[in-house]
Amino acid sequence: MKKVFLAAAIAAAFVAMPASAQWYAGIGAGSSKATGIDGPITGAGIPAGTRLTGGDNSKGMYKLYGGYQITPNWGVEAQYADLGNRDVVARNVAGTQIVAGSIKLSQYSIAGTGTLPLAGGFSLLGKLGVSNNRGKISVQGVSDSGSKSSLMAGIGAAYNITPALAVRLEYEDFGKVGDGFGGSIRANAYSVSLKYAF
Repeated sequence: MKKVFLAAAIAAAFVAMPASAQWYAGIGAGSSKATGIDGPITGAGIPAGTRLTGGDNSKGMYKLYGGYQITPNWGVEAQYADLGNRDVVARNVAGTQIVAGSIKLSQYSIAGTGTLPLAGGFSLLGKLGVSNNRGKISVQGVSDSGSKSSLMAGIGAAYNITPALAVRLEYEDFGKVGDGFGGSIRANAYSVSLKYAF
């Protein structure tokens, strides 16, 4: 019975949405930062003092997103972001390369959004939600992947070029991507995007 009431409440909320509510979509690009990938590697057959290097750096990223602006101040947004491919190298205690590989990071998220309209077509943005972060490591033709859900948050600003077209500048923290050799792997990104409201 609770599910019936919940479904009815959601349906009623959609019916009661104001005429100003609208769908939108966007595409953006920027720079993503990963930390916690580099660090010591231990395990059977791995020489003592071996470290992974090259992963804790910035790479280009792109993202696609879409959402529903329920009111001028509140909305909901879904996003996919490719956070880039990082070349990594395992080195022995002397710093000599043992083996090379790559790590690819990406994320999917759903978040509630808050917008504070300002004068002149400008506005401030905020988002808070859940990100499903994914990583894939490939070494000598062998690959492994995993995912982790984490709290994500973002802040930014927007400027409406026209009533339908806006440019957004954002910083997003996607939280914990997984467990790395150096500790917890985390990722964040700065991006600029174009948003079109239907």
